[in-house]
Amino acid sequence: MPGERNYGQDHGHYDWSPIVSRPVLRWPGNARVALCVIVNLEHFDWDLPDDTPMPVSVVAGAMGSGGLGSGLGPFPNIAGYSQHEYGNRVGVFRVLSVLDKYGIRPTVAMDKTVAEHYPFLVDECRKRDAEFVAHGVTVRQIIHAGMSEDEERAYIRESIEGLESATGVRPVGWSGPEFQESMNTPGLLAAEGISYVCDWSNDEQPYRMNTAEGELFSLGVNLDLDDMFIQLNGRRLIGEYEQIIKDEFDGLYRDGTNTGLMMVLNLHPWVIGQPWRIRYLDRALAHVNRHGGVWKATGREIVDWYKSNS
Repeated sequence: MPGERNYGQDHGHYDWSPIVSRPVLRWPGNARVALCVIVNLEHFDWDLPDDTPMPVSVVAGAMGSGGLGSGLGPFPNIAGYSQHEYGNRVGVFRVLSVLDKYGIRPTVAMDKTVAEHYPFLVDECRKRDAEFVAHGVTVRQIIHAGMSEDEERAYIRESIEGLESATGVRPVGWSGPEFQESMNTPGLLAAEGISYVCDWSNDEQPYRMNTAEGELFSLGVNLDLDDMFIQLNGRRLIGEYEQIIKDEFDGLYRDGTNTGLMMVLNLHPWVIGQPWRIRYLDRALAHVNRHGGVWKATGREIVDWYKSNS
């Protein structure tokens, strides 16, 4: 907690655990790598009140919301809205097609607004037996430190219940918009029945988080593989995106002979679903697919296995 210093961290959300001291983890079929692909379907608000908090985005720098500026003031952020809307109208279908090609069941981080207003997208995900993960209200309405605990609890409930109402399934996973949390978030998520959270990119295996009630595990997105992080913040060439995924996988696959590791690939259709980018994702996943010993799983499948076998 603030003001306390624990070994390796300044909070009590989880115990510090060096990977070399843990018991060996084995995935189903003795796979070396568990592959989870998260597809983010997000609504970018046309406009927001002037006092709306904006994140210092971990994936796109200080401008926040995908590196397209806050858009607060007298004019709506048409560029930001249009780019995200492109992902929901066009790009997502390229992304889903590539995942279909390699037999990857998507884990879909869908915010409440998309779930309520895009039933066509909900149906497309259902066709693929996708797992739905709660993803806030919109990508611009985020959890922030200025929220009271009651306000944050209401926000989390609204997000979960909106997604459940639209999909017919209550989500057990959470991915915070812009990876934003407060000091209260893990406990509030666990109290609402969420069993895993994707916001903590500090490990290559799941781990248990400390909560007063409920049960919560971390299934951290590999932030270095996030398409927004690489393309918008890292400003890497698109060919480098493909090579980064290949190299990361090769390293995990090599080290996975000792203990099971996971690769959580986070995709935004408005970024990677562009015609000039999608083939690089295709080629990267083709490389992964050529290897045996890869378990293609959803977030829930990975966490459930970990709970039962660690």
